[in-house]
Amino acid sequence: MKLRHLGLVCACVRLISGHRLEKPAPLPLATRIVTQFPNPTWIENIAVWSNGDLLITELLPKPILYTIVNPASSAPQVRLLRDFSAKEPPVEGLTGIAETLHDVFVFVGGSTTNLSFHAWSVNFTSAAHNPSTTTDPIIKKIAELKDVKLPNGVATLPGSPSSVLIADSLAGLAWRLDILTGKSIVAAQTLEMGAPSNETDPRKRVGINGIKVHGGFLYFSNSNSRSVYRVKIRKDGTRDPSAHAQLVGRLPENVSFLDDFAVTSHGGKGATVFGTTSSDNRLWAFVQGKSPVVVAGELDKLTLAGSTAASFGRGKRDRDILYVVTSGGVAKPLNGSLTEGGKVAAVDLRTFCPSIMIG
Repeated sequence: MKLRHLGLVCACVRLISGHRLEKPAPLPLATRIVTQFPNPTWIENIAVWSNGDLLITELLPKPILYTIVNPASSAPQVRLLRDFSAKEPPVEGLTGIAETLHDVFVFVGGSTTNLSFHAWSVNFTSAAHNPSTTTDPIIKKIAELKDVKLPNGVATLPGSPSSVLIADSLAGLAWRLDILTGKSIVAAQTLEMGAPSNETDPRKRVGINGIKVHGGFLYFSNSNSRSVYRVKIRKDGTRDPSAHAQLVGRLPENVSFLDDFAVTSHGGKGATVFGTTSSDNRLWAFVQGKSPVVVAGELDKLTLAGSTAASFGRGKRDRDILYVVTSGGVAKPLNGSLTEGGKVAAVDLRTFCPSIMIG
C-alpha cells in the first residue's frame, strides 16, 4: 500500500457531492458512533431509506430488522420493526437487504441449522415519513429460497424493479428473484464467484458475498479470495453471455476476509469500492488498477470491529457519509478476548481523495 504525500494539493472531486477539495485528510478518516447495541450483537447489513433513515439486519443473537431514525442527528432513534425469532419455519439470522421500489425493501435470512432460507419485503409506502408516526410498515414473506445454499448480499436492479439479485455464498453464484411471483433463476455464475468446497474452515468456503449493480455492471466481493470483481449484466440482471469477470481490486494476503461493500462513481472516471473486512476491523477503498488503501478503522482497535457492510447516506446532511455496520468483533475478538456490541458508525468521506491511491 502506497500513499502520495498527504500534504500535496489533491484537486480531486468529492465522491458524493461533487465539490472540489484542496487537501486530503490523513488516513484513517474520522468516524463517529451513530448507535450501538448490547454485547453481543452482530449487525449484518444496511440499506438507506429515501427519507435518510437506515434499515439494518441483525444476524446474531436474534434475527431482527431495525430502523435507525435521523442517523445524521445527535440523537438517532432505534426502532425494532420485527423480531423473527418466533417465526415458523425457524429463522436464526437475517443477512442482506436492498431497496427495490421507492420505500420498498427486500431482505433475506433463515436457518443454517435447518437449511431453510426465505426472502421478505418491508413496505413503507403506507407509513408517513415522520419520525413520530405509529404506522407500522407492511412486512411479508415473499419467497422460500428452496435452491439457495446460503443467501447473503442483496442488490437492487435498476432496469427491473420487480426483481432483486441475491448472492449465494456457498453455491458461488447470483440468483435473480422475482418479488411478485417468488420464483428465482440463476442470473450469473463465474469462476470468480466460487470458493473451495473442500475447505474445513467455514469462513474459507464463503465465495461471493456482497453484490451491487452499478453502471451496467454487477460488482461482487469474494470473501475467500479477498477480491472485488465486476461483470457486465443485462437490464434483467442476467450476465451478458460474452462478458467475463474483471478484477477491480484484491486485498493484501495478510487480510483474511472481505465482506460486503459500497460502490460509487468518482469524477466520471470509474468507480470507488469501499469494502468491509469483518475480523480485519477496517474499511478499505478500491479503485480499479490501483492499490487498495485503508480508509477507516484499525486492526487492533474497536473503531470498526467486525465491519460487515456499508451504505452511503442519502440526505443533505449525510451525503458525504458512509454508514458502516459491525459485529463488534464476535467472530475474532481483539487480543483474543475483547468484543463489543455491534454498532452503526459514520465515516466522513468529505476529505477522502481517490487520487492518493497509486498502482
